[in-house]
Amino acid sequence: MVSTAGRLARREQGILWVGAVVAAVVLAAAVFAVADVLSNLHMMNQTLGSVAQRMAKLDDMSVKLDRLAGMQAQLTTLDRHLQAMSATLGTTNVKLDGTNGRLAATEQRLGAMDGKLKLMGTGMSALDRDLRSMRGDIHTMAHKIGGSFLFRAVK
Repeated sequence: MVSTAGRLARREQGILWVGAVVAAVVLAAAVFAVADVLSNLHMMNQTLGSVAQRMAKLDDMSVKLDRLAGMQAQLTTLDRHLQAMSATLGTTNVKLDGTNGRLAATEQRLGAMDGKLKLMGTGMSALDRDLRSMRGDIHTMAHKIGGSFLFRAVK
């Protein structure tokens, strides 16, 4: 019996050692799993912090883009006004071209008139010269007519 009891004690002792080893392996696996989960959670937390920072930057960018959208609407309105103004300026240019043509024709006529006036001025100078040369003769004739008996009664 002693030998059976010793065998049983050794068997129980072996089972205890195996149980202790299994418990140690399970505990080591649990510690490793918990450490891995905590490490993954820490990395996820850092990633979330990084994402939050990027989202804050994106919010700032979104505000800027909203401002740019307003500016784009203003630029579109300004573009429409400029296109309308361009059409108006085109019409004005056509009218100004017509006016320039009429002014050029008027300038040609005035140039021709200027030439005629210069000729007339030259002619008038010749007539004035002729009249000056005749002035003495006219004065003499007027004096003779005034002294003539035929014209005395007419006065």
